[in-house]
Amino acid sequence: MEADWRRIDIDAFDPESGRLTAADLVPPYETIVTLQELQPRMNQLRSLATSGDSVGAVQLLTTDPPYSADAPTKEQYFGSVLEALTQVRQADIGNVIKTLSDSQKDVLVKYLYKGMSVPHGQKQGGVLLAWLEKITQVSGVTPIVHYISDRRTV
Repeated sequence: MEADWRRIDIDAFDPESGRLTAADLVPPYETIVTLQELQPRMNQLRSLATSGDSVGAVQLLTTDPPYSADAPTKEQYFGSVLEALTQVRQADIGNVIKTLSDSQKDVLVKYLYKGMSVPHGQKQGGVLLAWLEKITQVSGVTPIVHYISDRRTV
């Protein structure tokens, strides 16, 4: 009797070939960003947010995010991002989003989803959902699809 080729377990021939590890899913980075390198940017972000320059703050936080930083550094940077996003008035959110490029909107969606997934961000859930609503009104679901398909994390 002939074997059904669709039911062959190819992993039985080389069991280690088909297994991905968490390290396999992380994109390679040339340099690692440290907290000391991000500190001036975090200070500038806080300064822009407290002075009322919401457009400048959001453009800064969505430009060149620290993808290659370690998890604690990303968490501290995210605290500054969350602070800046919550200081923008809800009436101004749509105008701020209209000033962003497509790649900046993609980064913003990453921060919004990260905020909704961590406890200190969930306390600001209504604000983050307002941002997400305005992004989908301006750009549709394209930034969300990019978020789902991109392996880089903020």
